[in-house]
This record gives sequence, C-alpha cells and structure tokens, in this order.
Amino acid sequence: LIHLLLSSSFNVPMNYLRTTTLLCSLVAVPLCTAFTISSISSTRILTHGNSLRAENNEEENDVPGDLDSVLSSARAVVNEATVGIPTTTISRTPPKEDNKAMAFLRKMGKVGGAANKNFVNAVGADEGAVGKVAPATGGGMAGLKKAKAAYQECTTTGIIDDLTESFPLTSSGTQWRGISDRIMGGLSNGIIQRHENIQGRVCNLLTGTVSLANNGGFIQMATDLSLDPSKSLTVDASEYEGIELDVLCNLEGDSATTKSAAQSYNVHLRSSECLQQQSSYRYTFTLEKEKEWVTIKIPFSDFVGHGPGASDLPLNVGALKRIGIVAIGREMEVFLSVSGLRFYKKTRTQGEL
Repeated sequence: LIHLLLSSSFNVPMNYLRTTTLLCSLVAVPLCTAFTISSISSTRILTHGNSLRAENNEEENDVPGDLDSVLSSARAVVNEATVGIPTTTISRTPPKEDNKAMAFLRKMGKVGGAANKNFVNAVGADEGAVGKVAPATGGGMAGLKKAKAAYQECTTTGIIDDLTESFPLTSSGTQWRGISDRIMGGLSNGIIQRHENIQGRVCNLLTGTVSLANNGGFIQMATDLSLDPSKSLTVDASEYEGIELDVLCNLEGDSATTKSAAQSYNVHLRSSECLQQQSSYRYTFTLEKEKEWVTIKIPFSDFVGHGPGASDLPLNVGALKRIGIVAIGREMEVFLSVSGLRFYKKTRTQGEL
C-alpha cells in the first residue's frame, strides 16, 4: 500500500520505495505479532482461571454422603470467599490444560462450577430495609436447557423442584439464586451447592454464616415461580392448601455439649401485594433433630405478612411470585439441605370422596 501511494502520488524512485516498504514491514510485523500473542495469553489466563475454579468445585462436590465430610467441605468453600475477592479468582492448584469437552459440560451445568452458586457479594436485599433485587440472571425462558414445552409450570404439576434438573434449574423451569444482606451493608455470606448424596438424597445445600452486624442478618436461596415471566410474573396456586418441603439440617456447634437444641429457618412467599423489597409472607419452622430428613408442611393460612402491602392484606395465593428458604434474624452457622419443594392439596376425608 505504501509502495503504491508513493509511486503514484509523488513519483518516488523505485529503489527508495523498496527500502521504505521493507523498513515498514520489519516494524509492523513484530508489533502485530506481539499484540496477537498478548491477546491470546490474556484469554487463556481468563479461561484457565474460570476452569480452575470449576475443577475445584467439582472436587468439592465429589464428597461422600457422610454429613460431617460435607459440612467440612462446605465450611471450607464459604471461608475461602473473602469480602471483595470473587471466589472465581482464588486458586489452590496450578492451572490445568483446558479441556474443551469438560468446558462444554460445565457450561451446560452438568459438572463443576455450575453446581455451585456463591453469593458472598451477591446483589439483593429483599429481606432488608433498602435496595432492590433483579430477576435471576439468565432466568425465565432464556436460561432453559430444554425446549419450553418440556417444562410444566409448578402449579400445573404441584412440583416446584424435585431436583431432577441440573443446578441451578428447578424441575419447573425456573432458577435458584442466592441473596444476602451485603447490598445493605451486612456481613452475612453463603453458598448454594448441589450435592448428589446427603443422607441418601440429591439436594440443594445452603451453607454460610448469618451476621447481625451493620443491620444485616440473612442469607437465602430463592426461585421465581412463573415459568414464563414474559406472559405472567405470578402463578395461581389457589387449588392448593400450602407448601411442603423436605429438609435436613446440621445443628450449630462442634460437639454434643455445644450444639444448639434446635434451629429455626423461614419460608418466604412474595405475591403481587408485596409493595417493597422487604415485603413478604413468612413462616418459621424449627428443626430439632440433625442429620435426619423431615418433611415440613405449611398451610398458606399460616404465613404472616411483613412489610408494606403484605402486613395489611392476607396472602393472595392466586398471584404468587417467588419462594425463598431463609436463614434470618439471628447470628448462626447455616447448614440446610433441601431435597424437595412442592405445593400440596387438602387431604380429602372419607365423607368428601
């Protein structure tokens, strides 16, 4: 290009042209090569960083059904996530060569990093005094791994999640996400993980620490209920009587003498009547036995409204938006497993049949 411009515009002698073109080439080629190598190196560093965390997560999830081992693993993951340092940047082993097949499986949520959701620095304060929380990232129809027709809305089947889909998807086509008090200045942290075997069951495990510092005090795992928010943000559960969930906890403390006698958690429902982010309908359940699966059955009539809108009106089960399982209100070490979440219908008596 230089050769043509000079020869046509300025009648520069041919020997000079050849010398000028050669010098430009000698400078331009190394610069372009250096830029390309730098870009490739940066991409591989980022790829290795994300893959490393995914591989570490895969190892952390590959734990036996022994609850003490699971608890130790979960504590290590939560403790590792310090304030201001995203856990994807923390590594414990040298980077491994990128494996395209494994990377694809991780992206699809079949193995590794997609089986964990760390929300130490999560945005969202729907149980606090201020702030707003956006819909789940990638939620709704955009996040589905299967065709829309393959899913049925939770109110059609009665099942919110039976843990048959790859995390973070629910079996009704929505997504789990973690929400903490950090956006309002709190210091609570936590992580949601999928485990294949805790006391014989596949489950979502919520672990972390609730702190009351700075007016905080909660962590939760939550999911929207509507399968297709573009059509409706709510679901109609009026044909059901309440919520049923299968849970297991590990009581606080390190020994039989220091463990608490019981541990309390909340189930929160949000409906169209909830006017602010802290508004919800709440029910507190208490678990007195550890390392044992129990089924909690909660009638809709037992949920109590909190916050603007909810405190003034009864729960409208015909317009439910979201459900959350929450550790809230006191300083605590959280270890709560959930293996099933669903609506239940009223049991008919012999005279009603």
